[in-house]
Amino acid sequence: MKLRPRSGLRLDRRALLTLGAAAALSLAAPRGVKPAVAAPRNDATLLAVADPRYGDSLGFARGLERQGASVLRLAPNAGAVWFDAIAPSLRRGGSLAGLTLDSDFFILQRLAAPGGVVTRFVGCHDWRGQPGAVHKLRALIDLDAIAAAVVGGKGAWAESLAAALAAAGKRDVARQERMIRQDDAAAADSPRYFVSWLMTLAVER
Repeated sequence: MKLRPRSGLRLDRRALLTLGAAAALSLAAPRGVKPAVAAPRNDATLLAVADPRYGDSLGFARGLERQGASVLRLAPNAGAVWFDAIAPSLRRGGSLAGLTLDSDFFILQRLAAPGGVVTRFVGCHDWRGQPGAVHKLRALIDLDAIAAAVVGGKGAWAESLAAALAAAGKRDVARQERMIRQDDAAAADSPRYFVSWLMTLAVER
């Protein structure tokens, strides 16, 4: 059987190995095991996933935290974070957002799919082979304020994007797309390619 990745997503060796590990974990994950990460607050309706290796990812999480989100740091295995903390919150009606590597998004999106979770926003932020950034946004929510936040955020673009995303309405619209070119250089610790995203339960649409 051929593995067909999401359109526009590169499935490299790292992504494939990580996905395999997450799939194995989903089959072997026992019940009643002590969580590997701290559980979010019971009243949190939005979870922010942060990769502590990257300042932009942490900035995105801070932007959501200021809007009342509970922040989870990605462990070396994204699948472990999913089973320990994310899935229980989503079952209570929460939403999930992050600025991560595309391979981690790929894993989390597929772990979320059986639970009726819908990806309502995806942004691809690319500095590869160019002096500035290209931000490609697509969503089922209105993109005007979100695109303006990326443009106006300058060096704090990730935090600005997160705040706008948290404030976006819950009502879906027809699919929208934007492409933004910025002269801002990548941060020193940037992998030069991020994916930002928002997932919610299908019943919230």
